[in-house]
Amino acid sequence: MKNNFLQDLFNKSTELPIVTLDNNKYTNHLLGISFDIPKNWNIVSIQKFNEEGRKQTFNDPYEELKPDVFELFDSPIIVFTKLDPNNDKYDGIISPTINFSIITKEIGYEVMSLFDYANEIDIPENKNLLKMFRINKKGNIYDKNGFDYIQFDTEYLFEHPELKNGVMVEFSILNIDFKDFFLDFSMTQCKVQNQNAEKEFKSFVGSIELNK
Repeated sequence: MKNNFLQDLFNKSTELPIVTLDNNKYTNHLLGISFDIPKNWNIVSIQKFNEEGRKQTFNDPYEELKPDVFELFDSPIIVFTKLDPNNDKYDGIISPTINFSIITKEIGYEVMSLFDYANEIDIPENKNLLKMFRINKKGNIYDKNGFDYIQFDTEYLFEHPELKNGVMVEFSILNIDFKDFFLDFSMTQCKVQNQNAEKEFKSFVGSIELNK
């Protein structure tokens, strides 16, 4: 079921800005979350993100159920890419991308451990939404400023109308156990197309600040 908790929470504050973007720093004042957006990267509208996501080819039977699948999931809080998604010269090029989402700990997540939450993606390939999805590395839980972090490095086959042939992309997922939430940061790059962003990803993760 779609979760409206965050929307209800945001609607409670009308006097102070909930989110600010200043000098490439994203700050969610309501929840106490901030991080740096890599310099010269582009913030993507959620509408644009959802439109492009619906064009991607998924595994059967999810491809036939694509409209229903998208209705089940909330959109990310913010998405930013290295290449300008509105510039036609980048058509067919898979830009390094970072997505940030917030999942509230309810409806089965209340007592779930961080590792078990992160490990939910470990399912048989033929039952996965993403084509040829596989986990290359399961990280260990580590502490940063009093919060538990874990990162899984994965890859999958990306197929899209702008591509003549599908290509494998690298997909790293950082999860953080943050108070009443699990924070999801997904980082995508495509080494086959020489679209690497290891340095930017490392700097980005290091910039994450969470208030206790």
